[in-house]
Amino acid sequence: MTEGGRSVRIYPELRAAQVERHEQLVPAEGWYFKTNYDITGEVAPAFVPMSTLKALLTLAFAEVETLEVPELLWARELPRTLALLVVHKLTSRRSARRVFYAIENNDPETALLGTRKVPRWISAPLRGALGLSARWLIDAVVYGSEGSRRAYQSLPLVPGMHSTLIEELPGRPTGPALPEDRRGAVFVGALETRKGVPALMKAWEMIETGHADRQIRIIGNGELVSEVRTWSDKNPAQRIFLGQLPHDQVHDILTQSSVLAAPSLREGRWREQIGLPIKEALRAGVTVVSTPDTGLADWLVTNGHHVEQIDALAGALAAALDAPLHPAEVIRALPQFDGRVAADHWLRRSTEAAS
Repeated sequence: MTEGGRSVRIYPELRAAQVERHEQLVPAEGWYFKTNYDITGEVAPAFVPMSTLKALLTLAFAEVETLEVPELLWARELPRTLALLVVHKLTSRRSARRVFYAIENNDPETALLGTRKVPRWISAPLRGALGLSARWLIDAVVYGSEGSRRAYQSLPLVPGMHSTLIEELPGRPTGPALPEDRRGAVFVGALETRKGVPALMKAWEMIETGHADRQIRIIGNGELVSEVRTWSDKNPAQRIFLGQLPHDQVHDILTQSSVLAAPSLREGRWREQIGLPIKEALRAGVTVVSTPDTGLADWLVTNGHHVEQIDALAGALAAALDAPLHPAEVIRALPQFDGRVAADHWLRRSTEAAS
């Protein structure tokens, strides 16, 4: 492939964060099927609205050298993704390449079929077909977490694919030093059971007693908003509910906090892939308390953060509040460049080398 070869990224649902990141990635057209609610106004010309039929026809008759598709364990998108891959494979030059970036860390059966019991005579052929499809259709993959690599490489034939691990961590921030005088815990995210909010409230009640200086701020909105508001009103000195806040205010509060609580729990086919609040907290120098259900669990443990099962959440929070990591230590452990950006450059370089 030449450097000027046409490159396309497929976005099933274009989000504001993807638009913001676009300038840091290797130049490519962004084809999207719909936009997320967080996009207001006109979309930049680099992003092209598509229907499924239009995307298939364009791939069939245009020379797209590199096609980046959604990851294969995105169940809702899988039929369309496979159709795009097959059309591109059958109609493109031999030098054309197909790639994807993976952060799904659920086991393949759960990711695709949910938690219902499926006979082995169904699940085994499904795993085999998906592994064979990946090996035939995909030329390179980057795993964004160790959890994701384990999930995909449990499929037949996938371990032999051209791949690498570049964990989806924020790049090490540059600029003024972050504040060192921090206190308290913070939760950022959707107020839902799967994000561990009821478990967090219960754990906090266990550790706030006898420690008047312990304080938690909860930021977010969702189905449990009234329960969280009622709970915080019972002890407003130590429980502060802030509701939904603008992104810049969230960042300011993170830099004032010593601990992020991110106790996500599996629910149906859903399992926390990375966790945007975890990424933002690390970039702000915050100690993270989470569960094994984030794909970054291995990295967090290796770098001194707290990863415990949900029934041990109170102890983990107390330990983190008593002895949080120094913000500079958290920052030092981060890579120089944002993991998603580094992964994009690796995917493009790997396909160029293979051509």
